[in-house]
Amino acid sequence: MKKSATELTYLRAATQNSTPAGLVIILYDLLVHDLEHAITAFKDGDVERRTEEIKHSFLVLQQLQGSLDEENGGEAGEHLAAFYSALRGKILEAQVKANPEILRQQIKLVLDVRQAWQQVDKPNLGPAYAASGQEMGKSMAAAAGGGEVTSMNWTA
Repeated sequence: MKKSATELTYLRAATQNSTPAGLVIILYDLLVHDLEHAITAFKDGDVERRTEEIKHSFLVLQQLQGSLDEENGGEAGEHLAAFYSALRGKILEAQVKANPEILRQQIKLVLDVRQAWQQVDKPNLGPAYAASGQEMGKSMAAAAGGGEVTSMNWTA
C-alpha cells in the first residue's frame, strides 16, 4: 500500500494539473488499485494487507462521496451516491466472506463508471458536455438496475 517517491510525485503532478473530472478519475484509479491489491492479498493469505487495502478503499469512497454536490447534482448525483453506498457494502461483504470474486465484480463496475468520467473529461466539451453527463447518468442507472453496485452521482 505504501507508495514510492516516484508514485507520489506522479500523483502530485497529476492532481495539480487535473480538471475536476480528472481528479475523480484519479480517485477511481486509486480505488481499483486498492481492490486489486486486496485480491492479491487474498491469494497470498495476507489478512493484514488485505484489510489495509480495503480500509484505504473505504477512504477513497468517502472522498468520492464527500465530493458529491447533493443539492445541484440532480439524478446523476443520486445515482453516484447510491453507487458508492452499494460499492461500500459489496467491499465489506467481500471482506467478511473472504471472497475476492466480489471484489473482481466491483472492479469491473468501477472501471465502467471510470470510462464514463473519461468521456466527461474530454477537452473542449462545449454543448456535448451536458449530453455526456446525461449519458453517464443513464449508464449508472442501467448498472444499478442490474442488482449490482452501480449508482453514481456526479457534478463537475
